[in-house]
Amino acid sequence: MKRGNEGITLITLVITIAVLIILASIGTYSGIEVIRQAKLSQFTSEMKIMQTEVNELYDRNTRGETEVLNYGKDLKDVEEQADSVFTNDASGITDKTGYKYYDQATLQSLGIDGVDGEFFVNIQKRSVISYDGLDYEGEMYYTIEQLPSGLYNVEYENRNTGNPTFELSCDNWTNGKSNIEVSNIQYSEGYINKWEVKYKLEGQDYWTTSEDLSFFVDTPGMYTVKIINGDIESEEKQIEAVKANEPEFGNEMKKISFNENGETIETGENGFNQNLWYDYGNKKWANTIVTIDNIDSYFVWIPRFAYKITYQDSNDKSKGGTIDVKFLIGTTDQYYDNGGNLQTAKRATTGNEDTSSDYYVHPVFTNNVELGGWNEELSGIWIGKYESARSDAGTTKENIGTSTKIKIQPGVTSWRETTIGNMYTYAKEYSNELNSHMLKNSEWGAVAYLTHSKYGRNGTEVTINDNRDYITADVGINANPEQSSTGNVTGIYDLAGGASEYVIAYCNLSTSSNLTDYEASFASGGGKSNEYVTAYVGTEESSEYKSGDATYETSAWNQDFARFIDLIYPFFTRGGNCESASDAGIFDYDRSSGNEFVNVSFRVCLTVK
Repeated sequence: MKRGNEGITLITLVITIAVLIILASIGTYSGIEVIRQAKLSQFTSEMKIMQTEVNELYDRNTRGETEVLNYGKDLKDVEEQADSVFTNDASGITDKTGYKYYDQATLQSLGIDGVDGEFFVNIQKRSVISYDGLDYEGEMYYTIEQLPSGLYNVEYENRNTGNPTFELSCDNWTNGKSNIEVSNIQYSEGYINKWEVKYKLEGQDYWTTSEDLSFFVDTPGMYTVKIINGDIESEEKQIEAVKANEPEFGNEMKKISFNENGETIETGENGFNQNLWYDYGNKKWANTIVTIDNIDSYFVWIPRFAYKITYQDSNDKSKGGTIDVKFLIGTTDQYYDNGGNLQTAKRATTGNEDTSSDYYVHPVFTNNVELGGWNEELSGIWIGKYESARSDAGTTKENIGTSTKIKIQPGVTSWRETTIGNMYTYAKEYSNELNSHMLKNSEWGAVAYLTHSKYGRNGTEVTINDNRDYITADVGINANPEQSSTGNVTGIYDLAGGASEYVIAYCNLSTSSNLTDYEASFASGGGKSNEYVTAYVGTEESSEYKSGDATYETSAWNQDFARFIDLIYPFFTRGGNCESASDAGIFDYDRSSGNEFVNVSFRVCLTVK
């Protein structure tokens, strides 16, 4: 019996030990699995947080609210690890361009909480790469999309129902390409592992696929875009990749952009972004500061374009219509249609062509001085952003100043109470190098047509500047951006109201003493046009207008005042003044003697060669 009892005890002991070993191994495995899942959960959570934060930084940068592209440290600070992650293709990404190293100090400075790791970040590409990566089941993962169940893009909290929705943006052209970006994807049914982007140029019968939410195109035109994932498909949206001529610059000129407060950021300063400087497709016009004699003046670039007018009623042009603009390539007459095909615009020769029949090169950019052009072909012109003011002008209409130097700035009373001849002289003297001159009727027309097009106000009337002190941009560019040609701070101000503006165009049949009484020497010498002056032969509005000058072609649009020059009053004024009410606007024109009126100013144009 003893021996039998001892045997049972031994067997029991062996079984017990075996069970304990099994239980221990199960516990160890469970513990390891818990740790592994915890690491996966932490990695996924941190990458989601970072992706959301980077999406927000990208959106803020795109809106121009802040410059964030230079956040973080250069990769040379962690060159060995960067080479390991990029060069060895561990992350699946081999191009390090644009990436910054985000250590804990950087994350804390940005207010990003809940993240213990460190990252490589490219805000423009909305790309996040883990510095250390995750070792999971023998594989290393550095991006969330590498995970089998990873999330390609972190959705925003606000979700819609139905089909996926998204936003589209398009950057200006750089190195012959434009970047189209899909953002703010919202979908009611939860997260999607990876969205595919489909796009095609107008007229194409096939879709191109992008695995990224942004893609580059090298042909201007109208693109249709949608996103899909399996059977889930969004509605189609369209965006135009617009390519306008780059601005021409002189020595005294600096590129500038504006922050959310309307403050200027000059080239080279922190916050200036070359890629976001201008984008005519998004109504963001290029601006510059010209500094002469330590006085800053603002100008806005009008790129070379062709136009076509479509009237609401061809039998009554005064009812208005649309102006379709096509930006031209360099100094040629060629443009891209919506399908990316090269087309050639026509040229005006007689001055009163039917510009509702086809696209015509706006004469202001051509070498036809009789139609208001220059002495050579131009890729664009610079227009004073505000009405001109004396350099010592103040902020009341009485404090007009006495200086004969020009400044073009917001928030000052414009230069009035001088003759058209003096205005012409002062504008010419502003800068010989930049070919400065007083605005011609054709140049006003070019601004008006671009303003009325979809690249400006898209048919919405410019709000009048009704400041009775004739203050430029009312009381400053942030007072009411609806007073600008774009509806934002990048546009041209004082086109409606403020002071009326003389332009250098006149009736050369006039024998009135007004041609000599008001120092209008530019109107002497046979009454011919040149690059600075446009002579109108006659006073019949329907036949003597010049194509593109925003008189007969657009007469009485928006119910703006319309009265052509005559033999007694041979000079044009444009825009109306602060007391003109609804008569004022970009299509307003009237005749005048050229005298030194209290409510008439002028504007400067530059033709940089």
